Amino acid sequence: MAKIKAALSATILEPYMSQVQEALDITPVGLALGHRPTEDELIEQCMGHEVVYISSEPVTRKALEAWKASGLKLLGCGRGTPVNVDWRAAHELGIPLVYTPGRNAESVAEYVFGLVLSLLRGITRNYHCIKNGGYLADPVDDVIRAAEESKQTDVVWRFPDGRTPMREFGGGYDLYDHTISIIGFGAIGSRVARIAHGFGMEVIAYDPYCPAEVMEKAGVESVSLDAALSRGDIVSIHLPVNDQTRGIVDKTWFDRMKPEALFINSARASVVNQRDMIEALEQKKIAGAAVDVMWVEPCPANHPFFSMENVLVTTHLAGMSHDVEKWQSSMIADELLRYARGEAPQLVWKRTE
Repeated sequence: MAKIKAALSATILEPYMSQVQEALDITPVGLALGHRPTEDELIEQCMGHEVVYISSEPVTRKALEAWKASGLKLLGCGRGTPVNVDWRAAHELGIPLVYTPGRNAESVAEYVFGLVLSLLRGITRNYHCIKNGGYLADPVDDVIRAAEESKQTDVVWRFPDGRTPMREFGGGYDLYDHTISIIGFGAIGSRVARIAHGFGMEVIAYDPYCPAEVMEKAGVESVSLDAALSRGDIVSIHLPVNDQTRGIVDKTWFDRMKPEALFINSARASVVNQRDMIEALEQKKIAGAAVDVMWVEPCPANHPFFSMENVLVTTHLAGMSHDVEKWQSSMIADELLRYARGEAPQLVWKRTE
């Protein structure tokens, strides 16, 4: 019996790939061939396949109509949210769309605390200062011997004239016994809560779509938006981008936050009103911000954030740990093997609005 033909651009690691290849006839397409295809190239590559599982390539209505006419029965997208797929067209054409929810949830959640600690304790600014020659002693011929011959009994980074980086970079506050407000209690937000508990933090969350009992079971207090903003020492955003959330984080949000609060965004920049956020930082309505996402990427070199010492920007790295591909591979392989056995898909995208 001939194997089901599947076009695949999403990454599947071993041992999952070997399992999939035993069950289906796999054809590498799109990014799996080493370049990003045009719309017509992707359409042509996937024609005649019963299953198409893509990565981040745009999938249009035109592509879906062509593939369905050539026998497409299942569409997959190897992302936490299939934003690159015209899912409305897939629904209308009756093509099940599976994806990989939570594939990078652990990665993002852990990264959030990297941002928090780096910003709160000045870690990144401190290292940048040292790397550029600040607060360093004169060079020596042999650093090992210099340490062995040192007469210091209480090793403290202080100069004879009293200069010390402790005054410039010290401070912040402990995470322990402080409050983190999680806005959006989904796959990532719930994991942020778990990690926050490990730091001994009070965890509160706002998510009108998440039942209070789900949060309660996770040891999280379900609160109103006003309470989340006014009580949080750290406000961490975990919202999807849609018509309801685009630009939702605006002046009215920042006005309700504590002046000593930190704002963390590892979701999408477009949920935040950029002008209002810049003004909140300039006017010291909040103490600082760390963002892994920008409104335009790569962002302009003259963005105001880069003149602010209380802002930390990273280049959309939160969901990029090596382990993400492992979780992704497991989920993709499970769906493909399920389909090969004639079973119903499990991780189906069901959004309709």
